[in-house]
Amino acid sequence: MTVNTALNVGWLVEAETERETLRSLIDWSALRQLGWDPNREIFAPTASDPVFGFAECATTGCEQVSDTNRWGLCGGCLTRWRRSCSEASLEEFCRTAPPRATKKIGGLCLVCRAPGHERPVHWQGLCGSCVSTMGQRGQDVAAYINGDDEFGAAVPRPSFGCCLVATCERWSAHREPALCETHYISWVRTGQHSRQTLAVWCARQRTLDYDGRTVVLRGLGERAQLEMLYGLWCRAQAERRTTPRVGQMVVNLLWAQGATAVVDLAVDHIHDERRLFVVFIRDQVRLATATPDSEAAKDDWDLRVFGRPGKGLHFGQIHQPWLKEAAKCWARERLDTVGAVGHLERIAQALGVLSESLDRHRPDRGCDPAELCRADMLAFSNDLAHLEAAGRLSRHGRGSLLRGVTQFMREARGMGLARPGGPLAGLPDHAILGPHDQVHSEHADSDDHPRALPQVVVDQLLSPAALDLLETNHGAEARAMVELEAEVGRRTGEVCGLRFGCLAFDEVLDETGRTRPAPVLIHDMPKVGIRSYHLPISEQAAGIIRAQQARVRGRYPDTPTSELALFPTTVKNPRGTKGSSVHHFGTFFRIWVDSLPDLVGPGGEPYERSAVIIYSWRHCYAQRHADSGTPIEVLAALMGHRQLSTTQGYYRVTQQRKRKAVDLLAKFQVDRAGERSRPALERLLEAEHLREAVGQVAVPFGICTNPTNVNAHGQACPFRHQCFGCSHFRSDPSFLPELR
Repeated sequence: MTVNTALNVGWLVEAETERETLRSLIDWSALRQLGWDPNREIFAPTASDPVFGFAECATTGCEQVSDTNRWGLCGGCLTRWRRSCSEASLEEFCRTAPPRATKKIGGLCLVCRAPGHERPVHWQGLCGSCVSTMGQRGQDVAAYINGDDEFGAAVPRPSFGCCLVATCERWSAHREPALCETHYISWVRTGQHSRQTLAVWCARQRTLDYDGRTVVLRGLGERAQLEMLYGLWCRAQAERRTTPRVGQMVVNLLWAQGATAVVDLAVDHIHDERRLFVVFIRDQVRLATATPDSEAAKDDWDLRVFGRPGKGLHFGQIHQPWLKEAAKCWARERLDTVGAVGHLERIAQALGVLSESLDRHRPDRGCDPAELCRADMLAFSNDLAHLEAAGRLSRHGRGSLLRGVTQFMREARGMGLARPGGPLAGLPDHAILGPHDQVHSEHADSDDHPRALPQVVVDQLLSPAALDLLETNHGAEARAMVELEAEVGRRTGEVCGLRFGCLAFDEVLDETGRTRPAPVLIHDMPKVGIRSYHLPISEQAAGIIRAQQARVRGRYPDTPTSELALFPTTVKNPRGTKGSSVHHFGTFFRIWVDSLPDLVGPGGEPYERSAVIIYSWRHCYAQRHADSGTPIEVLAALMGHRQLSTTQGYYRVTQQRKRKAVDLLAKFQVDRAGERSRPALERLLEAEHLREAVGQVAVPFGICTNPTNVNAHGQACPFRHQCFGCSHFRSDPSFLPELR
């Protein structure tokens, strides 16, 4: 078998595999309900279909489909109305305008219409031959058909067959070439009269009977037809609006280019709906025919093949084959366990920077893992330090890259990738980055830079004037999203993904011992793997949800409430089942904040607008609970955190809470004589309060305020075990029973 023959066989097998895959993925019964007619090979959806539906022209008597314009008119009627716009309003034009003249097609000759004699109408209900004979005889139509004193009744002539154009359903009007009248005129105008070019010309002709209501797939090859049907089926599943006009435009493009598959169409020069639909079909066909093993062999992964959301995972920036293969093996295994795939992409980027460093510093460009050493890893670390010093890399970015490479090396070795036969085989154990090589980001004092918004700023953002401006510019739904986010402090994606039935009620006991309903918000926390979390909320938040439910129900009355989103997106969502996007929320929130009057801080100073982001509401929620005394373990559960340290990063210990803690302890502290050690602590300055809280060290039965001992962390007391007689000793209230 020659190489070309082998390639052809391989291509045929691959094409047949693709066709079988597409056949198995299409729900043919559901597709027929959408409008697919397998006998006629036409896709004809109903006008009311939420995805493929179309609108009739608003002009009375016009049978055309409305174009995508705000007037609801077809192209011809829109042109006629614009010409007469000064004389009639749109409503009057639609009511009184005469219908457009439509060309009747497909009619058969009154004489030549019996089976085997079909010929198309040319004039006055007769075919061209009958018209010519009638003119030669000097007869009218009735005399020609029925006969007169000189001539007998007309006899039907043999048919020329159907038009040679595969997509055309009309009868041929000519013997040579056997084309309908319209295609015959088009053929003559091309100036091509040879039989060799006729077949090619016919194969590229589009249907003439298209009216904007159907997609004619008749005559397409099996592969192209399956790709078109699969694309239409995927559009229905994704609820992405697609009119039959766009589908037929893509079919016409197939005929014009002579392509055998939609994926082979050249659309780089096209900038309309055709290109978008072709790109969508290509993406869906490629996704349907790809497998995890075939995708893993590529440098750019589509994570949807592995069942994960996300744009992709890229390894092209890694140049060393062994490092690239190890990164792919590591990522393939971690895909099943990691929560956010963005973490994997950051580590892949870190390995790309390591690859560039090996390219520069290694004589063999780092292609042999056995030659690597500790010096190569230090060179990588020094490169990052140089980039930070040059201002091309932040300190946080430098630390992230170092941690990414360290984590990869540790986990890859744990997966056995360094064993004989693995991609990291031969890599020395000392080619690592240790804990002392890491860089820790510098954080400012949380008291000076709190992440929660000051209450005075919150009051300005939630003032009626500010919220009215938000509703005026972006709608009532945008206002509801902001108010609800401020009330419940959820992650942005969790608010956008709320479902219609997210509001429920629990029974709680009030002060009188009677049960009353208490509202709860039911939502998912995908980031931490929690489903149907019940969050207690206020009556005000419940009222916001009820009002939004009423708006959504009015907008989508036919969709079951179990499928509705609470904040449905306005694009590609005809049934209201898809929630709003985080990007949409962030966009209108930023525009709204920037359009507000100048914000004022707690001291009357201008407050920086850039500090007001959507996530600030989550920090405000945590700060409110912390200030009201909510235990940290309860707050962690409300926030959906697995570790208490994560919750502690969402709020700060305010000076008021510090003062309260010191004051509460001070009134119980006594000195060696049994007298209160700080009777006037309430009058201390803030700085002295803070000094009281930190200028002490724990000792048996209390605390010690000796500066020398405090600086030495309790290891420099000159009077061991004699605290009760020391003037620096203060009692601890928790030991009062023992002190008595």
